[in-house]
Amino acid sequence: MTLTAIPQHSRPLTELDEAWRAASAGARFEAIRAAAPRLRERIAQSGVTRCVRTFDNSAAPYPTRFAFGGAASLPLPYIVFMNRMNVVEFEIDGGDTKTLLFNPTDAERSAETPFFANMRKRMGDFVSTRVATALKKPKPVERLAALGLRPEDVDYIAFDHMHTQDVRAMLGTSGDGAAAGLHAEFPNAKLLIWRPELDIFHALHPLQEYWYVRDGVRGVPTDRFIVCDRDLLLGKGVALVRTPGHTVGNWSLVLHTDSGIWAISENGICCDNYAPEASRIPGLRRYAREHGVEAVLNSNTLEGRNEQYTSMMLEKALVDRCRDNADFYQHFSSSELIPTPIAPGLSPTYRHGGITSGEPVARRATRPDDRRQPAAAAGAPAR
Repeated sequence: MTLTAIPQHSRPLTELDEAWRAASAGARFEAIRAAAPRLRERIAQSGVTRCVRTFDNSAAPYPTRFAFGGAASLPLPYIVFMNRMNVVEFEIDGGDTKTLLFNPTDAERSAETPFFANMRKRMGDFVSTRVATALKKPKPVERLAALGLRPEDVDYIAFDHMHTQDVRAMLGTSGDGAAAGLHAEFPNAKLLIWRPELDIFHALHPLQEYWYVRDGVRGVPTDRFIVCDRDLLLGKGVALVRTPGHTVGNWSLVLHTDSGIWAISENGICCDNYAPEASRIPGLRRYAREHGVEAVLNSNTLEGRNEQYTSMMLEKALVDRCRDNADFYQHFSSSELIPTPIAPGLSPTYRHGGITSGEPVARRATRPDDRRQPAAAAGAPAR
């Protein structure tokens, strides 16, 4: 079984390799901070993305104790966050343009994650259905039309991590079973994924079961996966950078846009997580001061708490500060806290809402479907 090779137009980013190999969490923290400016400069010098657009994808309730790592002094049991998809068009050497969908969550399949299924039971069908209906958004394939894109124009799909994700309908399936023979919504797209995250699907740990769709990649042909072993510069102004901790295979999309450098991940659920000293959310300033920390984790899992904090410091070192409020950073939470009646009075101190940069590329000429019929399907994928 053969997985698709790393794209020839991409370039390895080695600036942090040695730092991540440091022996202790404290040594890694210091080494990552020292090396981050070199990586930032490398990404900045690569060029600027052609176009970035953000679309609301799906919203869901989320326990407050997870959202702020227990730091918020709030009586509210739940917040609501909005999962958002970013459409990124970028140039490669030779002038060609590629399209990446980052976090195009399949909301219907994602709802089968044990976490969401159990939350529906706790909230009751009436409440959960009303919330889902009120916050329902168009599907990713529908969002593309707003940019003049067809599903066939998507070259790559990636997620910051695979919690709650099911990619079978996006990439298609083959083989036996209930999900066999699904037609790919994005027939030419490859899934970019860091190897440790893909390896999770070989054998879920009991503490991971709650957050993953067990069969989320089962039956997907192996040649639809591009498995990465290091940080990667995909093209001009577009990089995938390891930020482990929230999950072992977590990474962040780093973009050089016309408003500066951004990072996208779910390490924090709003700008306040990255600047608790400037937050108006009750409890965050005090927590940061008392614990001597510069960030508050989104901590629904504790696979690598120390590493997640280091990763958030890396993100802060890579990105620019917000132009209209320098207290906050251009970190875009892939699932961002939004105001909602479920959590009255609670909203981010500073809110991005989306990233808008450049203009869509008019390159909609028909091209052949280059899908290949693989010898095997992923159940999980082989190496």
